[in-house]
Amino acid sequence: MGKKRAESRTRYFIRIQSEKRLWNVSHISKGGDFVEEQEIINSFPDIGLGLDKPDFLACFKGEPIMVIEAKNEAKKIDEAINQAIGYCNSINKTKKYCIRIAVGVAGEEDNGFFVKVRYLQGSTWKELKSNGYEISTIPSKKEIELAILADDGTTNVSVPSNSEFIDAAIELSKILRCAKIEAPLRPKVIGAITLAIYQGEVDTTTGRELDSLNSLVKEAIEESIDLRSDTKVRLQESLHLTGADFDRLSSKIQRIISILKRLNIRSVLQSDTDFLGLFYEAFLRYGYDNNALGIVFTPRHITKFCVSLIGARLSDRVIDIASGTGGFLVAAFDEMMSKAKGSKAISKIKQSLYGFDTNPTVWALATLNMFFRGDGKSHIENGSCFDNRNNIEGKFTRAFLPDFITFSLPRDGIVGNQRDS
Repeated sequence: MGKKRAESRTRYFIRIQSEKRLWNVSHISKGGDFVEEQEIINSFPDIGLGLDKPDFLACFKGEPIMVIEAKNEAKKIDEAINQAIGYCNSINKTKKYCIRIAVGVAGEEDNGFFVKVRYLQGSTWKELKSNGYEISTIPSKKEIELAILADDGTTNVSVPSNSEFIDAAIELSKILRCAKIEAPLRPKVIGAITLAIYQGEVDTTTGRELDSLNSLVKEAIEESIDLRSDTKVRLQESLHLTGADFDRLSSKIQRIISILKRLNIRSVLQSDTDFLGLFYEAFLRYGYDNNALGIVFTPRHITKFCVSLIGARLSDRVIDIASGTGGFLVAAFDEMMSKAKGSKAISKIKQSLYGFDTNPTVWALATLNMFFRGDGKSHIENGSCFDNRNNIEGKFTRAFLPDFITFSLPRDGIVGNQRDS
């Protein structure tokens, strides 16, 4: 009974996350998509299962399509996915159903919940991937449809919804407050952990968390071929988590990672979505005191609109003199890349975007934003554009200016507006 009570928390997590992925968790007899463990045999008497049954059977148009197995500890995630595969194999042996998606979910509130997904290609169970990375949350119906259509162990992940970003931001903020991480340091923590996850798997063994995280951050930065050596050093310094402030964070890192993985972070970072910008917008707006860094976020649709106003062309050199977390540079980069034809044009764009910010944490976030984007990262400076050493006069054809210079329409390629720094 104790095990079942503990697993009930994982089952609750599965229901909540499935709803966010647009599944109807009501019983199929009530127009829903789910059948729970004790209901499976009554709903599908010919399914081929004995006394042991999975926690959930998800259906599409009334037919079983996905098995979900729950476990009560994060360390049991491999056990969960292996059992889910075992149930699928038993069902498929009947030849009456063909279930090709197996999901294992394991965890607890203190250490977070983790998800593994497998796809049956032929007779082989493979990691279900998108953009080269294993997806790390319960797949949506659309993602399953795309996986079955491709039939090669791949799908296209959906960009997390605004509500998913906001929920994650609020949850992360609570964790960082409980760990007594000061407000100005919180964006740095999230940036560092995001980059570490991007690079590889963080070792969450007790006592090894921070060393592993810092090592992955250093590795990711050093492997970049576009960052200057001095920028690499400064970025590592800006994102390095060390000292008493971060020692308190060690026991929370696994849970933070679980929240970020819930957003399919590794796969989405490889897409053309401004993941970091969207996530930080939610994090700083709903789970953080903006005044601690002096940030006022410009919504993504406004950055895109401003880029369309200035008419960014392939031949332009674009500068943002107060780049904040890089929202305008990301929008300009995307617009210019959409017009690029061939490697020479792409190479030129990568040398055409420049930005400045005097706050080292904000600068690091902007650099990361462009890092995940594909380029522009080597030309964002941690300093003032008015420093004589930077000598920017006459070098740019398009510019973004902070809100102390405002125009109702673009003039000579200049846009002034409410800024995110």
